[in-house]
Amino acid sequence: MTLDVFTAALRHPRALAIVTDQRELDYGELAERCRTRAAAFFERGLLDPARPLGLLVRPTLASLEALLACLAYGVPVLVLAARTPLSEQQALARRAQVSALLDPETDGLDSPGSALPPPTALEPQRALAIVPSSGSTGVPKLVELSRGAFLASAESSSANLPLAPGDRWLMCLSPAHVGGLSIVTRSLIAGSAVVLFDGGNGGLLARAAELGAALGRSRANLVSLVPALLSRLLELDPPWTPGPELRAVLLGGAATPLSLLERAHARSVPVLMTYGLTEACSQVATTPLAEQPAVRGNLVSAGRALAGQELRIGPGERLCVRGPTLATRLYDQELPLTSDGFLETDDLGFLDEHGNLFVHGRASERLVSGGENVDPLQVEAALLCDPTVQGVCVFGVPDPDFGELVACALVVTPDFDAVRTEASLRARLTSAARPRLVAEIASLPLSPNGKLDRARARAQATPALTSWNALSRRSGEKPP
Repeated sequence: MTLDVFTAALRHPRALAIVTDQRELDYGELAERCRTRAAAFFERGLLDPARPLGLLVRPTLASLEALLACLAYGVPVLVLAARTPLSEQQALARRAQVSALLDPETDGLDSPGSALPPPTALEPQRALAIVPSSGSTGVPKLVELSRGAFLASAESSSANLPLAPGDRWLMCLSPAHVGGLSIVTRSLIAGSAVVLFDGGNGGLLARAAELGAALGRSRANLVSLVPALLSRLLELDPPWTPGPELRAVLLGGAATPLSLLERAHARSVPVLMTYGLTEACSQVATTPLAEQPAVRGNLVSAGRALAGQELRIGPGERLCVRGPTLATRLYDQELPLTSDGFLETDDLGFLDEHGNLFVHGRASERLVSGGENVDPLQVEAALLCDPTVQGVCVFGVPDPDFGELVACALVVTPDFDAVRTEASLRARLTSAARPRLVAEIASLPLSPNGKLDRARARAQATPALTSWNALSRRSGEKPP
């Protein structure tokens, strides 16, 4: 396995490497474009394996050329989303001590230079990427991942979902996140193609119809999505249906409502649930290729541990991960490893008798109401069983008697009936877990990649909170 685009071009020069709306490039053509990029870096003194280079990246050809040039020459890359605010770009660049911070789209890096030295062999323990991760706190961590971690991650993934020349993986997620970046490295190692789709400044959700069309037009047979984006695809009019060539939709990055999984199955969407995190170089658990995602109550399983990965549940229901994909280090803080080498995550969950992983919350988001633990994801899963509830964010509000009260922001249809929904919640949740405060809002705020922005949702909903009892009374007064 190799992370060198020039070696990949020697092995299969005519294999398809990149698909855009305008063109298709084979590995031979891609390697030449990456050589030009590498020459430009070299002429500016930036092709230095001892100093990270900061790149503002998108799912575009220019970004991939710059990334692959750095990978071939062993230059660690601080990957930042192009939409990162300037002040945050500068702060992260200082922390990572980058040699420069460049935008491949605008920095004019093309060069005819010919004095480029050949790449040298690179050890697996060398840093490949520095990836920001907000985790549960919203304060970005900087996670250093090695070349060996990406190689091991690709091997784990391909054991469940084989990848070979001729395959096409549509990448709409930013390569500034480990899920998007791993599509690039997996495809490079396998000699398969990356189909590029850029959500642009408006974000992916606003371009769901174009994404659906791109999936069919490009003949992509693999795609990675977050639940909100799949939901938007399924809501399109005219309806989007997967083409016969689409063999897997990897769905992760956020909790998946059971109702969404059922809608996807009804549309014959080949969903594979997955769980991963930046500190473990993307996927650690995925639904086996020949199986349907397991379900327990209202929770959808994230699959089983991939080859080479170990999962266990530690104290306080924390999920712990061990394997060759773990991060080398975190900048400015210790990597939370147990004495036997497991990474202790912030995620809470359990493993069933078949090894299926169910994630039901985050330790940092867990509420304590009346002395009882409440996990927002479990409450959200119960609320989303109601077909009139289209979106939900659960959070805690300080209370002098109970410590915290469970509150929720709801996006509902005109048929929503608070009395009926409360009766359903009584059958599904303990008294402590049932929401006491609620705000109806028009839509939930999402990140550019379609993940729920919990901090913004809480800030938006808090001024409009009312008691569930008051909402139920209003529902009872509605005309039949």
